[in-house]
Amino acid sequence: MQLVNWSEDINFFDLSNEYSIRRADHEEWGLYCSVYYNMRYNGFFREEGFNTPRRNSFWIYKGESRIGGVRMAPNTIYHLFYIPPFNNSYEVLKLLKKMLIHWSDRTKHIRTFEILPDQVNLFTRAGFWPDEFRCRWMQRPTDHFQVIWDSNLTVKCPQIKEDETGAKRFINEDEIAWCDYNSFTGGFEAIRRKKSSLEDFIPKEDPNFTNETLIQASTLIYDKDTSQLIANCRLCLQDNQAAVYSIGVMPTYRGRGLATGMLKRALSVLKDKYPVLRLYVMEGNDAESVYLNLGFIPGVLEIQSMYIPLNR
Repeated sequence: MQLVNWSEDINFFDLSNEYSIRRADHEEWGLYCSVYYNMRYNGFFREEGFNTPRRNSFWIYKGESRIGGVRMAPNTIYHLFYIPPFNNSYEVLKLLKKMLIHWSDRTKHIRTFEILPDQVNLFTRAGFWPDEFRCRWMQRPTDHFQVIWDSNLTVKCPQIKEDETGAKRFINEDEIAWCDYNSFTGGFEAIRRKKSSLEDFIPKEDPNFTNETLIQASTLIYDKDTSQLIANCRLCLQDNQAAVYSIGVMPTYRGRGLATGMLKRALSVLKDKYPVLRLYVMEGNDAESVYLNLGFIPGVLEIQSMYIPLNR
């Protein structure tokens, strides 16, 4: 059987003479994913229905029987689940992998993200290599806190403007880059995100994935004596929920409760606007103790990503 090339306009792809994938309505697909993907994981994200409008959600069929679902496109596969009593998961993943290789740019990795414990062996058996990092989501309800800052600090919110091309950027992105460079270089987060130069730390997150509430809940902290940005916490949207995109404190200013203060401020500003605040933390990150002390509860430990290596 000849595999069909990738197209956003095609709704049906044969994987074999027996199996196929068919484009799904995101609402119905999200309901099934929220039940069958992983109950420990789904329970943690109980406000999220996995039904946000995204392209490339597919049902997996065996003949005319729906046996699972997946999100996939060239070089990407994730949120793979199966509907009981179907249990031949490896056979189907092999076929999905074959289709992915046919679709994908093989000068790049084929990736799957946030692999949960019950699927690690499945993807490994199918030829995916695990990254060396394991991470987990943490979250806590938003709440009101009284935050008292030292008198030698200036606390501001970031601002966003459009450049000459119409793209949205942080007004003081150079200051943010310098602060993050000094906060993260050589640490877990920089290694995980493959950042080593100052240029790597220029904020790349799309300000379109934020809003005025999240901007007001984000924090920039300056030392009044030097006028230097010494810490910052930037928030974003993660599946329509508030999440910490980045939080960092320059080494010489650590131990003063700045990270705790920025998180308390975020939780307070978000109260009555978002039910929870989420963040993604790597196993072994010293900051995890800060989050636990603030009442953030950890979710399921994940391999951050797995991949099929590129063709060299």
